[in-house]
Amino acid sequence: MSGLLYAIGEVSRITGLSVKALRLYQEKGLLLPSRVDPSSGYRYYSERDIAQAHTLRALRDLRLSLEEIRGVLDELDQGASLSEHLTRVRARLADEAASAQRSVLALDTLLRHQEQAEAYLRAPPPLLERWLPGMRVAVHRARGRYSDASQVFPRLIAACGPDVGGAPFCLYHEAEYREDDADISWCVPLAPGARPEGVHVEELPEVQAATLVHTGPPDSVGPSWARLFAHLHAHERIPAVPLRETFLRVGANEAVPSSSWLTELALSWEAKHGV
Repeated sequence: MSGLLYAIGEVSRITGLSVKALRLYQEKGLLLPSRVDPSSGYRYYSERDIAQAHTLRALRDLRLSLEEIRGVLDELDQGASLSEHLTRVRARLADEAASAQRSVLALDTLLRHQEQAEAYLRAPPPLLERWLPGMRVAVHRARGRYSDASQVFPRLIAACGPDVGGAPFCLYHEAEYREDDADISWCVPLAPGARPEGVHVEELPEVQAATLVHTGPPDSVGPSWARLFAHLHAHERIPAVPLRETFLRVGANEAVPSSSWLTELALSWEAKHGV
C-alpha cells in the first residue's frame, strides 16, 4: 500500500461511514487514525485504515454490537479469515427468526460486493482528467438521504418534460458521507435555451475534474471514490466540492440489474491562487 493519507471527510465518503461514526470508533479503540495533527486535531487515515473501516461498516450492517465487532477484529488480528467468519455469521442469522432476514440480506450483499471489489482491482475502469462542460440544469437542492433520488428525479424529469437534455446527476456539497442529512443537489440537464416552468434553473460553469465510470449499484462506489481521491493526492491537489455522480445507466426492475448500472464519478480540485 502507498503512504497516502486521507482526511476524515474523504474517508467518510469512501467508506459510507459518517464522521460521527469514525470519531466514535476512534474513541472505542476500534479504528485509530494513522496521524492526528497536534496543532489542528485533524485526523488522517492510511489505506490500511480505510480497509479496516470497510470491515467495520460491514460488521455494523450485520447489527453486531461494538463488543462483538471488537471480538471479530481481534480474531482477524490473530490471522482468522474474514470470509470464514462471515460464513459462520450468515449460518447463525439464517437460523434466527424472520426479524433477522434483513441482516442475512445485508451479508449476501457484502459477499457480492467483495467479489465485485476483487474484479474491480483486477480490471479497474480508466481514470481521465477532463473538462466537464458548463450547462443549464433544473435543480432541486435539499438535505436528505442519497436514496431520495428515486423520488426526486422522477418528479424533476416529469416537470422538465421534452426539455430534458442529458443524464441526471447529483452534486454532493460535502466531501463526507452523511446518513440522513446530506446536502444534495439533484440536477437534470436541459436542452439549449430551455427554461421549463415550475422548476429552479441554474447555469453550472465548466470545471476540470478527474473522472471514471463505475459499474455496479450506488452503494458499491467506495473503491472508485478512493481511486479519485488518491489520484488527486498523488498530484498534490486539494479535492473540492461539490462531488458529482452522473447516472448513465440505471434501472428500476430486473431488466437492468444493479450490477450493470453505470455511474460517472467526477472529483474536481481547488484552483491554485495566482495561476
